[in-house]
Amino acid sequence: MADSLPSHARVVVIGAGVVGSSVAYHLAAQGCKDVVLLERSKIGSGTSWHAAGNMETYRADPLIGDMIRYGVDFYPRIEAETGQALGWRRSGRVMYTCDPNRVAYFKGLPALGEARDVEIEYQTPRQVLEKLPVITDKGILAGAWIPSDGRINPTDLATAMARGAKMRGVKIVEDTPVTGMTTRNGRIASVSTSKGEIKCEAIVIASGLWSAHLGAMIGVRIPLHAVQHHYILTKPIDIVTRDLPLFISYDELIYGREDVGGLLVGFFDKHAIPVGPGDLPHDFSFGLLDSNWNQIEENMAIALERFPVLHNAEIRTLLNGPESFTPDMQMLLGEASAVRGCYLACGMNSSGIALSAAAGKLTAEWILEGRPSLDATKLDIRRFADSQSITRFARDRASEVVTHMCKFALPDLDFTDARGLRRSPLHAPLAAKGARFVTVQQWERPIWFAEHGTGDLGSVGSEITAAESTVALFDRSSDAKFLVEGPRAGSLVAKLSGAAGDLPVGGVRFVPMLNAKGGVEVLAGIARLSDQSWLLLAEPEQATRLRSWAEWHRPAAGATLTDVTSGWAAIALAGPHSHALVHELAGRKVDLAGSVQRVDLVYAPAMSVPWLRSFGAYLLVPTEFAADLYERLVEAGKGHGLRHAGSLAAAALATRHGVPQFGAEASPQIAAVASGLDRLLDVEGNHGFIGRTAVIRDRKRQKGREVRAFTAAITAPSIFAGAPVLQRNRLVGYVTSGAVIPTLGKAMLMGLIDRKADPLACQVLLQGEKYPLTPWDRTGL
Repeated sequence: MADSLPSHARVVVIGAGVVGSSVAYHLAAQGCKDVVLLERSKIGSGTSWHAAGNMETYRADPLIGDMIRYGVDFYPRIEAETGQALGWRRSGRVMYTCDPNRVAYFKGLPALGEARDVEIEYQTPRQVLEKLPVITDKGILAGAWIPSDGRINPTDLATAMARGAKMRGVKIVEDTPVTGMTTRNGRIASVSTSKGEIKCEAIVIASGLWSAHLGAMIGVRIPLHAVQHHYILTKPIDIVTRDLPLFISYDELIYGREDVGGLLVGFFDKHAIPVGPGDLPHDFSFGLLDSNWNQIEENMAIALERFPVLHNAEIRTLLNGPESFTPDMQMLLGEASAVRGCYLACGMNSSGIALSAAAGKLTAEWILEGRPSLDATKLDIRRFADSQSITRFARDRASEVVTHMCKFALPDLDFTDARGLRRSPLHAPLAAKGARFVTVQQWERPIWFAEHGTGDLGSVGSEITAAESTVALFDRSSDAKFLVEGPRAGSLVAKLSGAAGDLPVGGVRFVPMLNAKGGVEVLAGIARLSDQSWLLLAEPEQATRLRSWAEWHRPAAGATLTDVTSGWAAIALAGPHSHALVHELAGRKVDLAGSVQRVDLVYAPAMSVPWLRSFGAYLLVPTEFAADLYERLVEAGKGHGLRHAGSLAAAALATRHGVPQFGAEASPQIAAVASGLDRLLDVEGNHGFIGRTAVIRDRKRQKGREVRAFTAAITAPSIFAGAPVLQRNRLVGYVTSGAVIPTLGKAMLMGLIDRKADPLACQVLLQGEKYPLTPWDRTGL
C-alpha cells in the first residue's frame, strides 16, 4: 500500500492508526486529495491493533453519542467501498450495577434512549442473568440492555480506512518515522522524515502515545500520557456462545465480550501504571508490554466472583498494551494555539475505535472549513493550559483517569491526585470556610461552600438566595486577565469584537468575539484603561482560547499581549447589599455599574470592572493585597448577611439573568444570532470586526436552533445540562444550563432548541420524568 515520499502536500497526517487513517480518508472524501499519511511502522500498529474493538452506541454525552452514531453508520459504508471486511456485528450490550445510587439512573435510561433514538431496556437482576448466563447475579440491583451495541476488528478498521484514503488519492508512506518539523511565522512549514522532507500547509498529529513527543518538536504542548491497560483472553468455554452480549459494570470496573468461543474480560485498574515513549523499544509497533498479574489482582478477584466460569477456564493470555489518556478523559482535537496549521487528533481515552470515524470527519472539516459540523468545543485542545502538558502532571493524572471515568457523575466530581497546583491567594481562608474545590485549568476554584461542616448540591440554594437577598462573595481570581497595549491595540480589539469599536476610556463591555462563520470563539469582558491600553477578562475555561485568538490576529507590530492573571486577584459581590459593603470599605460612594473605577478599599488599591451583569461588584486587587481585603470584606459583611458562594451559584445567576455562558449557550458552533449575543454588536458602526458578514447573513436566514429560556416546576437540585427537550415525544433540543432558584420556587433553564418548536408545548426529560416548560423572555443582554 506504500507510496514514495512527495516533496509537498497540503496536509500531512502523522500516524496511520484508526484515527490518522480516518483523518486522511475524510480529507480526501471532502475533496482534499493532496494528503500524505505517514506511518513510522505499519498501518494499524502502535496502540490501535490491540484494542478490544467494543462499540457502545449510547453515551450520556450528546456530542459523543452523535459521534458514535456517525461511526455506526460509516462502518458498513467503508466496508462496502473498500471490500475490506471489518468483523462488525451487533451483539448488544448489558450494563449492570450493584450501586444503589445508580439504580435511578438505570431506570431513566429507556426514556433517554428513546429521546435519542437508541433502544434501551431496563433489566431486573434476573433479566441480566438471562442475557449473561456466564455470571452470577449476586448483588446486582439493576441493568440495561442496549441491542444496537456491537464489536469490530480494530486492525481491519484501520486497513479499511487507509485503503479508502488511498483509493481517493491519498499517498501513504509506511516505515517512515518523523524526525523533525519546522515553522515559519508561527505556522507549520515542513515535516522531516527518515526519507526526506515534505513541505506542507497543515499537519495532523494522530500518533497516540507518541503525540506529545512530536508536538514538542515545534513547541506544541500536548496533554496526554499512556498507561498500561489489561485484559484477559480465555480459551473456549462451553457456555460461551457467539451471540453472548458485550458487558460492562462501572462500579465493578470490568467490561468484556465473547472472543473466539472464550471470554475477553478487561479491567479499569486503579493506579494504572504510566508508560511513555522512552519506556518502549524504539521499534515498538505490534508489541505488547509484559504481563503484570499483580497489577490486576484486585480486579481479577472481582471477576472470579462475578464470573464463576473463570475458575475452571484456561487463560490464553493476559494482554497488556499501552493506551493514551488526557487529563479530563476527553480526546484532543482542533488547532494548537502555539502553531497555526498544527491540528491534533489523539488522546482517545480507550474510545479510539468507537470514535475514530467521527474524529476523522471533524478534523477534516476543521482543516478545510474552519470548524467541525458538530459542536466539539469540549474536545478542543485550547481547553487546556500549557502547564497541564507537563509530563509529571500528565503522567500522574493518566494513572487516575482510568478508574475516574467509571465514577458516577456528580457536580463536584474531580480527581484526587495532582491537586492544589494553582491556588488563589484566598485559597486557605476559603478552605477554612468550607469551600469544596473543583479544578479548572488546574486552578482550585470553589464550587460551593459547606455550612456547618456539611455541604452538597443543596448548599448552592442558600448561596443563590444570599446573592438575591443580601450579599454573596465569590473568589474570581482564576479569571483570565490580559493587557493589550500599544498604538494598534484599539484596532485589534475592534477587530476581535464588534462590541468594542467605540469604547471610551473607562468604558467596560461584555463582548462576544466571533469567528468568520459567526460563532463565538470567546466570551469576554473588555475595559479600556487608557488610549492605548485595554484589559481583557474571561472565565478560566477560556484562558487559552482568549490568548490564542488574540495572538492569532495580533499585528506584527504596534500591539502587545501580556498575561497578567497572576498579578491580580478578583473578588466579586452579588446581591442588593453589594454596593453598601463596598461603599463602607471605600469610605465613600463608588459608581460600581457604569465604568472602570479605581478605588482604595481600606489599604488595598483596587479597580472596579463591572463586566458581568450578574454581579453587583467585580473588584480587581493586586495579589499581595487580596488576603487583607478579603478579611475586611468578610468582617464588614457580617452586618450585611454576607455568605460565601461558589461557581455553581455564579452559573445559576447567569442563567437567572439570561446571560449566555461559554461552552453552554455560546460556542464556535453556535451563531451569535442564535444566542442573542448579536445584540451586543455594533454591526453598523464597526465594519471591520471578525464575523460581521456572518451576523448579517444569520439575521436574515434564521435557521437551525436558537437559545431559549424556560422555567419548570422543579424544586430539587439536579444536573440539568444535557437533558433532552421534547415536543410531543420528539427531540427538539437540549438544556444547556439550569438551576433551581429558591426565591422563585422553580428551576430556570436555558437550552438550544429548534426554531420551529412550539415553546408552549415543550417538556424537559429529567431522570426519566417529563416536566412541562414555560417560556420566559431573557433580559440579561
